[in-house]
Amino acid sequence: MKNFLIIVGSSALLISCGAILKGAVMPNQCKKCEVIDRTTNTAVVVFEGCGSENIRLEEQAKEAAFDLIKSSNNCNVDVVCESWKNDPEG
Repeated sequence: MKNFLIIVGSSALLISCGAILKGAVMPNQCKKCEVIDRTTNTAVVVFEGCGSENIRLEEQAKEAAFDLIKSSNNCNVDVVCESWKNDPEG
């Protein structure tokens, strides 16, 4: 059990460090993911961020889509993501 907790803790630390590193290396890399209801073609939930804020956006959108499907029994839900790079400020 102790080894399992060490592995979980180490994994969480690596993920956090990876987010910080990615934000520092690629601060202008942006991403936007939308959970879209295809019945009405409307974005139900939007996740957006740049640099370290765009870590796990697609996973969060997929989780939100799953929750929406589960709660509404509407299977016409899709996740659409786009990425872009902002011009450096200066």
